[in-house]
Parts: sequence; structure tokens; C-alpha cells
Amino acid sequence: MLIIANEGEAMILKQLNEREAQVLKAIVYEYISTGKPVGSRSFVQKYSFSLSPATMRNIMYDLEQMGYLSQPHTSAGRIPTDKGYRFYVDSLLDTYETIAKNGVEVREELLTREIELDKIFMSIVRMLSLISKYTGIALMPKPDFTVVKHIEIISLTANEVLFIIVTRTGIVIHKNVRLSSPVNQDELYKYSRFLTAELSGYSLVEIKQSLINQLRTVTGIEPQVRDIALDITELALKDEKEPEIYIDGIENLLHIPDMVETEKLREVLRFIEQKDTLRKIMEELRQKEGVFTLIGEEIKEIAIPCCSIIASSYKIGNSPVGVVGIIGPTRMDYEKVVPLVDYTGKVVSNFLTQMTK
Repeated sequence: MLIIANEGEAMILKQLNEREAQVLKAIVYEYISTGKPVGSRSFVQKYSFSLSPATMRNIMYDLEQMGYLSQPHTSAGRIPTDKGYRFYVDSLLDTYETIAKNGVEVREELLTREIELDKIFMSIVRMLSLISKYTGIALMPKPDFTVVKHIEIISLTANEVLFIIVTRTGIVIHKNVRLSSPVNQDELYKYSRFLTAELSGYSLVEIKQSLINQLRTVTGIEPQVRDIALDITELALKDEKEPEIYIDGIENLLHIPDMVETEKLREVLRFIEQKDTLRKIMEELRQKEGVFTLIGEEIKEIAIPCCSIIASSYKIGNSPVGVVGIIGPTRMDYEKVVPLVDYTGKVVSNFLTQMTK
């Protein structure tokens, strides 16, 4: 079997024959299930391979030499390496479509239960962590992709206003704007009505790129109202806000022996809680199609070999706008987690696309 690198580059590795491939997949499955190094004798008996323990030891040795397995110490059985996990995960990609019907219903009901987008994503990551028993993560859509429903400008002080945008997806964006001259609330009501009438139904990216300039020549309204309202809008949208990351289930990692025993748990928790590096990874994964996995040292930004990320981008229409996923150990139940994340991404895509119509 040819292994394809996660970044899309064709990395040609030694071809495994059918027997080696089946043995490797079974070893990874066994280790994920038990957490114990796999020995040749008990393994042959449990999986009914028509091989002697001596032949199985030879196959395990060959797989170790190829980098798919490692041996903690001489008398121990074998455990998968990151390369072994990668082979196993890639072998699942053609077979993970089947998902329990009740799991599907739980996720779809979850989305329709909430109205505000931030609450929806809080519920999604909580659901991912509860079902997987790992840590759920979600990168929110960039505000630029959201479509305006209503705009309100409220006076805070004589020279400062609060600019509020309510979007069709339930996101509420607000920004304090300082003005060069005082404006009273009656004037702000005029600006709010004008902006809501003209900008409703457009995305923030359309507003920033062209619509503000186009509206500067619109007639049928006082030029001063038009110009000041657009000036305030331009100031409010000037600085792009970083997309939020929601995380739930960090405490689940505290109960995973692999992570605790390798003394890497503190580094993983620091990586999750700091969010900056995690956001960078999620923004890169946002451009990937479908479900995507980063296993162990493939997460180059942190170099924590005991950690894996399973993620799926979600879209509004044809535009990828965010990511949902799970962080857990390399000894993760990929057979369960990969379809869970993949399907959740598809459900979120459908929901948000319908929400913005």
C-alpha cells in the first residue's frame, strides 16, 4: 500500500504486502483497545491468524524495521509508532461512512436547539468531548463571512459610540468607536436606520471591499447623515477580529494514562490553553477538504509525540469558514473519532448554509 503524506506530498514508502498490512492494522487496533504492547503468541491466538508465533515475530520485526512499530524494551511486545498510526488511519478512510443513526439525530437536534452561533459552537464542542471522551475544539467563522441583519449605533459618551452588528448567523459584533465631534442619540438613530437599510443582506467582506465606497454617492438621504454613518462603519470594521476558538473536555485528558505517563500532559495543556498556536493550526486546516488528521510529530508546531488532532473544515456555501475537531492521544479511537468529526463538519456546513439564506 502506498502511503500519502498528510500535506498532500506523495511520500513513497516501502510497499507492504497484504499480510503485513493486515497484521499492522490488527496490532494498532489491539493497542488502541488495550493500551498494552502486543506480543506475538497471544496476538496470533486472539486474531486467528493462520501463522505460527515465530512467523508473527518475524513480521513484527520487519514492521519495526520499516518504522511502523517500536519495542519499549527487549522483552516487551510492540506498539505503533506515529507512522503505524498514520497507516491505520489512512486505511480507515474508505470505511468510516457508517455512523449510528442515533448519533446523527443527537447532533442535528443539538444545532436546532440554539439560536445564537456562539452557543451552538459551545454545545458542539461539548458534544464532541462527551462522545469521544477527549477534548472537543471549534474554530468559529471569521466575521467577514457573516451576513448583516441589523446595525445599531448607541451613544456611550459625547465622543464615543458602540457600533453593533447583528448577523444572520446569530453573531453579534460590537466595536467602540471614538468620534472627532459629539453626536447625540437622535442622530445615531438616523445612522442606524440608514446602515441597516443599505447593508442588510451583505457580508462584511462585501461591505469592506466595495459597498462603503459605492454608498458614498447614494442619493435620497442627507449627505451628512450618509457620510458620517459610513465613516463610523469604516472605523468599526477597520481592525479584523481574530476568530474565536471554543474548547471543551480538557479534563478528559487528565484520565488518559498514555499522556500522563509520558510526562507530556503539561505541554499539551499549555498548548491548548494558550490558543495562539492552536488557532494557527486550525486556520491552516480550514483550507483542507473533508476530515484531516495530524498524528504525533506531524503537529510540527508543538512537537508533542503523544498528541493527535482530528479536524474537519465546515463551509458556508462553498467557502470554508471554520473547523471542528478533537484533540486526544495518539492512541486514540480513530475508528470512532474520524467519522464523528467528519459528520459533524458536514452537519455544521449544511446548518450554517441554510441559516444564511
